Amino acid sequence: MSNLSVADKVILEAVLGMSGGYVLDFTNDSFAEFFRDLSIDVYDDERYPGSGGSKAHRLRALWRNGTDEEVAMTLRALIDYIEAKRLTGLLSYEINEASMERVRGVAAGLTVAQPAGAAPAGVSFTTEATVTANKIQIEIHADIYAHINRYLATEDYFHAVEESYKVVREALREKTGSEKATDAFKPENQPAIFGHAPTSPAEKDFFEGVKYLNMAIQFLRNEKSHTLATSLERNLALHYISLASLSYDLITRYVSDELIAKIEDLIAKERQSYSASRFYRVFEGGRWLSSVELPGELASPSVRRVLKEKWLMEADFTRSFDHSNIVLMRLEVVADALSLADVDSLLDLPTVDANGYSQEAGTVAFLEYMKEKYPETISPKADDRIGCDR
Repeated sequence: MSNLSVADKVILEAVLGMSGGYVLDFTNDSFAEFFRDLSIDVYDDERYPGSGGSKAHRLRALWRNGTDEEVAMTLRALIDYIEAKRLTGLLSYEINEASMERVRGVAAGLTVAQPAGAAPAGVSFTTEATVTANKIQIEIHADIYAHINRYLATEDYFHAVEESYKVVREALREKTGSEKATDAFKPENQPAIFGHAPTSPAEKDFFEGVKYLNMAIQFLRNEKSHTLATSLERNLALHYISLASLSYDLITRYVSDELIAKIEDLIAKERQSYSASRFYRVFEGGRWLSSVELPGELASPSVRRVLKEKWLMEADFTRSFDHSNIVLMRLEVVADALSLADVDSLLDLPTVDANGYSQEAGTVAFLEYMKEKYPETISPKADDRIGCDR
């Protein structure tokens, strides 16, 4: 999994002309050959799983599942391709040098050397950590903090630690059917935890490391479960809790293909159940959400964050009005995970199809919903968009 940000992807999609499923002027054959020359089979669904077989979908699958090195190499090759087309006068639309330089910068950022002993490329965390001098401040994962904050408030550190470990073990049970780390991390369960089987020796080592981290939590928790509740020193307790937070982070940041398909199918069917005129009435104010029974897994902030990243990356307002509606319905499902930058990125996406017609639909109603529920996500640019359509 590469470390491309949502902002990076918005820029890349615009520069590479990815609206409507296209990538630059490639045909299906020339697109496959371009990547074969880079020793990448971009149509390998096992290596680069993703929905859809269009050129744009396959490139997005590479961005999502490829390594930083693979993505950086392909971005540099695509820039070389664009420059060659410009020199020969064969480029069908203008790409300014500033955009080209931005793509080069994205590629360069992905190839910064990792320090010795660092986690494999592509591993990122949903919680924040900062360093000031020799002090590290670590954000406790939201799911764990929501469960233990009452114990922290009363300085009941024994139960704060005990309950944080229970959250980790429950997450393993939900994903694999077993709380026991040695069983939960069996090879057949790795796709449920990490989204896929290991694709390299480095990734295999990383998966093993996460397993042993969970085994350590299991033994630490067992020690406490067989002793009476006693006073636990604050600093030690916070170290234990940060360990639980890291472990939980690493086993919940992936969402299974089955769950994604279930949610996406549910949303698509809900959209199809409405006529166009009725849809916009129920979409206003997010009223449609009250008639949908969403999977319980969506209660997890981690799941919502993962889905947000996926759906933002795949957002396309150039296909049809109905598809644009579905894009915005998906994002309303994870609205609390959206940031101001996320909402602004949607306003920068192309909206015109290959025939010159805008297929954007429902954006203003979506922005009004976000302004009502999460006003901190609305920038002056978004406010202007709302005002222009009133």
